[in-house]
Amino acid sequence: MKYYILKIFCDFDGTVTKNDVWVNSLGKFIKDKEKFQQVCYEFDNAFISARECIKRELGLVGDFNFDKFNREVDKEEIDIYFHKFLSYCNENNYDIFLISEGLDYYINRILKREGLEHLKLFCNEMTYYTDENGKIILSCEFPYSDEVCSYCGMSKRNILITNTNDYENEISVLIGDGTSDFCAASYADIVFAKGKLASYCWKNNITYFEYKNFNDIINKIEKLKAGRQLKQRQTARGLRRDVFLGG
Repeated sequence: MKYYILKIFCDFDGTVTKNDVWVNSLGKFIKDKEKFQQVCYEFDNAFISARECIKRELGLVGDFNFDKFNREVDKEEIDIYFHKFLSYCNENNYDIFLISEGLDYYINRILKREGLEHLKLFCNEMTYYTDENGKIILSCEFPYSDEVCSYCGMSKRNILITNTNDYENEISVLIGDGTSDFCAASYADIVFAKGKLASYCWKNNITYFEYKNFNDIINKIEKLKAGRQLKQRQTARGLRRDVFLGG
């Protein structure tokens, strides 16, 4: 029996945090809720890319104030079992990567509050400037985008593939809940899904395990280990190989 090591790739908004911080906290600065919902709908149904979605949503932000935003972000709670999950990963030498289409500003603020600023984080970068009227204008840069694919702002697929070595018996584990996790789900060996991601996996015949919190994930991984069911998914491995070969 081969010995496998897990590589954990975890979404942030709505996964590590109980709420979608982008929608819940940043959304408080968007007055035109109808336009906001329309942009979300178009993204969820693949009519627009993540990059366009982010830029259009940031364009709807008005009367932005950092003090108020910080207060809102500080109210955001994380999964009560996330610290336990990190300890579990550390005890088993499982690398964990936070991958998010969200913004570094609020993610880093929450991680620092929780004493987790050491975690490996891949996300988009929030930028801003003050116009001639003193109004704060938010924007975004995409340091982890794919040079060929323009759909994702932050290519979760690329982070997963480049940090998992198929030839050293490493198994990629994706944990997510939303639309931004759809692409990476096809390339992961094991998928833990809830919400929109669970629905997507079900519709597209991607094997996944539903979860409510990180304690569920710990318990499931232990069951898979006990049953010697931790293994690379051949379909996902083939897709990963195709990316490396330029397919």
